[in-house]
Amino acid sequence: MGTVRLAILDNIMQAQMLCDLLENEGIAATQKNGAMATVLNTPGFQVEVEVDEADYAQALQCLRQAFPYLGY
Repeated sequence: MGTVRLAILDNIMQAQMLCDLLENEGIAATQKNGAMATVLNTPGFQVEVEVDEADYAQALQCLRQAFPYLGY
């Protein structure tokens, strides 16, 4: 199995908070474009959070509970 995109977030802080939450739940998560978002610090530059396919359902549930305003 590979990784799948869980969410696209508007900034690095949201992405880091989500990754920390997932890791606290035992779900490995990675950020895509996170380094670029930090270096460029450009409004509108989005960061993707990816998880293993096997963990997707549990990760989505965590995302929805912790960040309901994101609309996932």
